[in-house]
Amino acid sequence: MIVVHLEYRLVPEYFLPAAVDDSLTLYRSLLRDDISSSRLIIMGDSVGGSLTLLTVQAILAHNLPKPCATIILSPFTDLSFSGESFTRNRLTDVVTHIELMT
Repeated sequence: MIVVHLEYRLVPEYFLPAAVDDSLTLYRSLLRDDISSSRLIIMGDSVGGSLTLLTVQAILAHNLPKPCATIILSPFTDLSFSGESFTRNRLTDVVTHIELMT
């Protein structure tokens, strides 16, 4: 088994789609190195989970071979901060407290 850890460009120095571009560049590089997509699993946790979702979306948009699987843990998906859970918990949940996230 081979594990590759991606050091992608981070906010606030860089904005989307920089991290997705980094991830897609790595994926394409692995394919060029004759690593079959059937042997590739993309995994991410938290914002990395969100990056995993965006990477798979980009893979599909570019008609690249799909990875064998994805593992997505606790993805951050509501970038609008307007979902029902954000609204309901905005003053009590330290994880989603908007003032702590900006």
